[in-house]
Amino acid sequence: MIGDAYFELRTRLAGLLAELRGEAETLGQDAETRLILENLTASLSEPFVFVVVGEVNVGKSTFLNALFGQDFSRTGVVPTTDKILFFKYGEKVECVPVTPTLDEVRVPAAFLKDFHIVDTPGTNSIEGEHQEITERFVPASDLVVFVFSATNPWAASAWQFLERVHREWMRNVIFVLQQCDLRTPEEVQVITDYMGQLTRQRFGREFPIFPVSAKHAYLARSSGLDREALMAASGFESLEQHISRAVTGSAARMGRLRTACQLLRSQWQRLADGMAQTLERTRTKAELIDELAAERNLQIERTLKKITPAVDATERDYHDSAVRVAGLAANTLSTERAFRRLPDDEDEEQESADDEGPPPSLDHRLFQDLQRHNGDRWRQVAMILDEDVHHYERFLHAKGRATLFLPAEEDAASEDSGRMELRRRFLARIDGALRRFVVGLRLDESIEPGFNKAHKRARRIPVMLVPILLVIGLAWWFVGWREAGAAALGGLLLLGALFLLTKATLTATRRELIDKLDVSSSQLHDLLSLQVTEEVETAFARFSEILNPAREDANSRQERLRERVALLERLGEKLTALEQDLRSDAAPA
Repeated sequence: MIGDAYFELRTRLAGLLAELRGEAETLGQDAETRLILENLTASLSEPFVFVVVGEVNVGKSTFLNALFGQDFSRTGVVPTTDKILFFKYGEKVECVPVTPTLDEVRVPAAFLKDFHIVDTPGTNSIEGEHQEITERFVPASDLVVFVFSATNPWAASAWQFLERVHREWMRNVIFVLQQCDLRTPEEVQVITDYMGQLTRQRFGREFPIFPVSAKHAYLARSSGLDREALMAASGFESLEQHISRAVTGSAARMGRLRTACQLLRSQWQRLADGMAQTLERTRTKAELIDELAAERNLQIERTLKKITPAVDATERDYHDSAVRVAGLAANTLSTERAFRRLPDDEDEEQESADDEGPPPSLDHRLFQDLQRHNGDRWRQVAMILDEDVHHYERFLHAKGRATLFLPAEEDAASEDSGRMELRRRFLARIDGALRRFVVGLRLDESIEPGFNKAHKRARRIPVMLVPILLVIGLAWWFVGWREAGAAALGGLLLLGALFLLTKATLTATRRELIDKLDVSSSQLHDLLSLQVTEEVETAFARFSEILNPAREDANSRQERLRERVALLERLGEKLTALEQDLRSDAAPA
C-alpha cells in the first residue's frame, strides 16, 4: 500500500493521542488540555492531495483505478461535462457542485480517507480552468501527476499546462507515461529519454518519469490472474515506491507528525508530572494518617500507664476494706451472737437491730467503704482521661487540618459539655463495675448458712440442759451420788461437744469468708484493668471514625493512582519508541 510507513507512524501517533485524551478525561483535566489533544488528533487526519493532469483519453481514470485498486471513478454520478472532479471519502456516492467548474465527488472508498484526488477532465478541454488548478490545487497538493499517453506523449496542452506551474511547486511533479503496453520497450526508452531531455531544456530540471501500463496493474489487483507477472509488466512497483517515499518523506507531513509528537510529549509530561504530584500528596496523606493513628495508640498506652497506679491503689484499698468487713463478719459470727435468740424465735419479742443476728448487708458496707476511700481518686482519673483525649484532639486538628476532612471544632460551651459528659460516663462505668463486683461476691449469702447452722446447734444446749439435770437428779435419788456424778459428767461432755461444734461452724464460715475476700482482691484488679482499658479505648474510638475512613480512602486512591501512573508510563514508553522511529532513517526529514 502507498505510504505504509507514514500511515503506520500516523496510526501509532493517533492511538497514543487517543489514549492520552482518554486519560485526560478520566483524570478530569481542564478543557484546554482536552482541546489541545482533540485538535492534535484532528490535524493528523488531513488527507494527502494528488492532482492528476493530462489530456483526454490518456488513461487518467485507468491509472487511478490501478493505483488504488478500485474503480472509484465509475460511480454512476461522475458528470460527463468538462469539470474538475475533487474525489473525497463519503458514506454514500454523491456529487456536490462547488463552483461552475468544480464538483466534489464523495465515494465510500477506504483509501479516500487518506488520499484526496483532483482529477482534471483534460488539459486540452479546460483551457479556462488551468488557472484555477494551478492556483488552487497545485500549491496545496502533495503530488502532481502528469499523465502522458505512450502513443502521443508530445501533446502541446499538457506541456503548456506544466509551464503554468510555479517553479516552487515543480518539486512535487512526476511524469507517468501511460499505455506503455502499446509500445515496445525500445520505443518506450526512446520516449522517456527524449522527455528527460525536453524537460531539462524547457524547465531546467528533470522530473521523475515512470513508464507504466495501468491496464496490467489493474488486472493484477482486481482479477488475481497471474498477479505477479502482470504487476511486474505494469511498471507500477517503482511508481508506488516513489509515491510512498514522497508521502513518507514529505517535509511538511513529517514535520507535522514531529510537531504533533512534541506536543503530545509536552501534554504527556504535564499529565505525568501532575499525576506524580497527586500520588505524592496522597502518599503523604496516607503516611500522615498512619502517623496520627500510631500516635492515637501511643496516647492510649500513655493514658493507661497513668491510670494503672489508680487500679493498684484501689486494689489495696479494697484489701483494707475487706479486712474491715471481715472484722464485721467475725463479730457477726461470734459464739455470743450464735447463742442469742433470733427475731424469728416464737417465744421472744423482736429485739433491737443490733441483736438481730447478721448485720443488714456486708456487701453494702464493703461498697460504701470502697466509695468513701476511692471516690476522689477516680474523679482525678476521669480528669486525666479527659485531658489526654482533649490533648490528642488538639494534636489531630493541628496536624491534619489541611489534609483530613475533620469535623468543625466545637465552640467552648459545646466542648465543655462534651468533656463533662466524658468524665461523667467514665465515673458511672467505674462505679457500676465496682457495684456489680461487690454484689457478685454475695457476702451476706455466704455467711448466712453457717451462722444459721451454728445458731440451731447453740439452741439445743439450753434445751438439753433440763433433761440432763433431770437424769442427774433421778440418778442421785434412786441410785446414789456416784451415779449422779457420772450422769453429770456425761451431760457436760454432751453440752461441750455441742458447744465445740457450734464454734467450729462459726470458725469455718469466717475462714471461708476471709478466703473469698482474699481471692477477690486480684479479681477486682483484673476487672478494673479490663474496664479501664475498655473505657479509655472507647474515649479514643471517635478518632478512629475520622482516621479509618480517611485511611481507606487514601489507600484506595493510591491504588487507583498507581494504576494510572503505570498506564502513563507504558504510554510514555510507546511515545519514546515513536519519537525514535520519527528520527530514524525510516522517517527522514
